[in-house]
Amino acid sequence: MVELRCVAVGGLEGNLVAVNLPTAQDNGWRNGQPIGIKGGRQTVAVLHIRERLSDGELGMGPTLRINAEIREAETVDVEAFDARPLNKAKLQPTNTDITELQAREVQRSLRDTYICKGDHIKFNIQGEPVEFQITRCSPRHGWLTGETELSVETKQAKRPLGNLPTVSFDDIGGLNETIEAIKEIAVVPIVHPEVYLRTGQEPPRGIVLHGPPGVGKTMLAKALSREAQCTFHSISGPEIMRGVYGESEKILREIFEQARRDSPSVIYIDEIDSIAGARDKVSGELEKRVLTQLLTLMDGFEERGSVLVIGSTNRLDSIDMALLRAGRFDRRIHVPYPDFEGRTKILEIHTSSMPLEDVELVEWARKTNGYTGADIANLCRHASTLCLRRQFGLERLVSPDEFTKEELEIINIIDEDFTEAFDLITPIAVAERRPASMGHVGFDNIIGHNEAKKMLNDHIVLPIMNPDVYKKLDLNCTGGVMLHGPPGTGKTMLGKAAASVAGVQFMAISGPELLSKWVGESERAVRELFQRAEDLAPVVLFFDEFDALGRQRKGDASSVHSSSVVAQLLALMDGLSQRSDIFLMASTNQLNLVDDAFLRPGRFDRAIPVDKLGIDDYSEFFSKALEGVPNDISEEDITDLVGRLMEPLSGADLAGLVTDTKRAAARRSIVDGTEPSLSVADIEEALSSNASLLRGLGSGGGTGYA
Repeated sequence: MVELRCVAVGGLEGNLVAVNLPTAQDNGWRNGQPIGIKGGRQTVAVLHIRERLSDGELGMGPTLRINAEIREAETVDVEAFDARPLNKAKLQPTNTDITELQAREVQRSLRDTYICKGDHIKFNIQGEPVEFQITRCSPRHGWLTGETELSVETKQAKRPLGNLPTVSFDDIGGLNETIEAIKEIAVVPIVHPEVYLRTGQEPPRGIVLHGPPGVGKTMLAKALSREAQCTFHSISGPEIMRGVYGESEKILREIFEQARRDSPSVIYIDEIDSIAGARDKVSGELEKRVLTQLLTLMDGFEERGSVLVIGSTNRLDSIDMALLRAGRFDRRIHVPYPDFEGRTKILEIHTSSMPLEDVELVEWARKTNGYTGADIANLCRHASTLCLRRQFGLERLVSPDEFTKEELEIINIIDEDFTEAFDLITPIAVAERRPASMGHVGFDNIIGHNEAKKMLNDHIVLPIMNPDVYKKLDLNCTGGVMLHGPPGTGKTMLGKAAASVAGVQFMAISGPELLSKWVGESERAVRELFQRAEDLAPVVLFFDEFDALGRQRKGDASSVHSSSVVAQLLALMDGLSQRSDIFLMASTNQLNLVDDAFLRPGRFDRAIPVDKLGIDDYSEFFSKALEGVPNDISEEDITDLVGRLMEPLSGADLAGLVTDTKRAAARRSIVDGTEPSLSVADIEEALSSNASLLRGLGSGGGTGYA
């Protein structure tokens, strides 16, 4: 028997444990061999070789640490033994009852696993982790094979190893930095309180997780409880509110007392802002009494033992400041939107049990920029629903006849299912932050403006994609870019392309949207805008029609309101409110109306002109516009058309001409009953209604530019 030190290792599924190659060779162990582990309890595992571990270390996942009743850094006794098959085994869920259908699904998937009586084991059922206990097996441990008589019960087990959540940090994708912060602040004091005793300081009493809805705050709290093997007590803010005087406070006291008896334990208060709102803004006496009781309980650290209190909210600014002071909630941890790598990991987690066929998860991680973990889970659910409708039809799906094994085996979720689901369920928060039709826009999709593209690449794309390079050079890239030029030249499209190429969120705001007739409302809207941008960072924040928001200050009484908005915006741009990884862009067709204070270095570093297209760009524009459209138009016809058009013209002018050509072709196809296809006659008809674009007949191709 060998003594090894337990270390927490992510990615170890089921009952796998890991050692490095020298440790395995010294003890004569081989990869895939079953071993026995003795901590506070005896259990079994399957050995896996992993080089990143040190000598004498045994890497274990959270479920196996629960089975062995040990915590990280404790020592365990390990020995190898010969494998043997199981004759019989029975599993029961630990936290909740399940359906017969779910039990059959587990029974089908559970094979070739080494288990031990009393152990816990996790499965993903319909995208959610569900934990089971092996309540009976003969012999006491062995391999589950096709010959094993296996039964999966629907009723909950009576004596599980602990009342712990089923979610672990391995089930959460895209929040690696947040998880590391939580482990340092919350897990270490619970697992090793002695280190804080040695330092002579008290461990953290509580933490607040804040961030947008759906990013995984509740899952993080549950995973923390499982990682530290603590009893989990959940409080939903609105649920404890009672009409009887003193009843709400009594419920709070009872929960804290129970947590003290169960210590070490975690108390999780969901939507804490609903019971801990700022007292100067809350009118009800009940809310004030509940907050006062919570403040008193948070101060009673000595009486409540090893209990960590975690609150979560998406409205941190509405919580009473007395609760956020040091000694109550010591730390505030921001839970951000997942980045590209995080979205990839989340997609892998949610699709692990889905029968995918030719689905590029990396591509979908790019498309779902700005989505939360909950949004991605919803996308996967809708894709599976659409797959079933595509393969079987509604009539078969509502039929009471049970699906056969052959029918179930042909279910395959393809990329088109995700595409249709993506179009159907765009999250409302994403739709509010950017145009719903943004899609993927690259610089190649925009004709001309080569100098503007180069400057945007230097000032926006490269700093976002290579932050380490700019950090080493101590190069500050917070200054924004102002695009100015006539209407219709593609300023907004260039902003979308910069964000899309860099792979970050694009927030498009029209200047007039932030203006209000009420005193202070416009300034508040500007502050909230920057706060939302901080949640999304890295993000491109694009102000359209910026001259409406950042207009020149005249100093007279009529401009007091607009001057206040300009001052608030200038203060935020100067960094008086922290705005890391927010890249500013703005567009205007009247640069002379923008206040000069915005155009200095550090605010908008560059003013980039975006002019109308020259005649050399017309042919490329028309060729790209006709890609994928049935037509009988030759290159000579396009050259002839270009020679008749005046110079310069905006992209909007040329796009309008193409649209009118398509309308003419549609009318002709409907009248003649022919297949729709563009022809030279359609171009001539479109030109007849756009005579201002023709050389010698027009007056400049659209609205002038001051």
